[in-house]
Amino acid sequence: MNWIDITLPMREDYPCWPGDAPFQRRVNAVIGKEGAEFNLSSICTSMHFGTHVDAPYHFRIDGKRVEELDWNLLIGPCRVVEVERVEGNISIEDLKEKVPPDTVRLLVKTANSRRIHDREFHQDYIAFSPESIRWLLGQGVRLLGIDYYSIGPFTSEGSLVHRLFFQNNDTVALEAVDLTAVKPGEYQLICLPLKVSGADGAPARVLLGKPAGSLT
Repeated sequence: MNWIDITLPMREDYPCWPGDAPFQRRVNAVIGKEGAEFNLSSICTSMHFGTHVDAPYHFRIDGKRVEELDWNLLIGPCRVVEVERVEGNISIEDLKEKVPPDTVRLLVKTANSRRIHDREFHQDYIAFSPESIRWLLGQGVRLLGIDYYSIGPFTSEGSLVHRLFFQNNDTVALEAVDLTAVKPGEYQLICLPLKVSGADGAPARVLLGKPAGSLT
């Protein structure tokens, strides 16, 4: 199997959601300094920094926490599609020829991929409309990913999009995946969020794989 790492690096010069806790890494010990025999560091960050999952608890009081997420959903076959629009929210029309019924895991590549490594946060990113979320749920989608920091737009509709997607308490949002080097197609997905007890979300290491020789 050939694997593509679609995880953003956790770096202090990458943006966080406006008003959220930024990523900070503190060096606590360096080999050879002040008698240290080892290197040691610590981090402070939002659970929603960089590539991360949203658990249903993020938007519902009775929702599943990160440690309760279904591993059978986080690992398995995944479809990657590309939407051509350069502004506005993703519509049903953008998706209906690309997402067949019984699609369980879906990643959507957009023009966001051209800005995912920028050092500033872009509020005009492309996200899903409420109508497209309802349609995707009807198609069977339970894990939904996008190439920017939220599946919902940077407006009041952003909360509505999340509430709709988590309404059945059996879905996972995968946000800020790096799809710049990924072509549309069928892959195997491995999504490994940190097991933080009680958390509403968590940073994740995410890989897409195809059989050897089939990534071209």
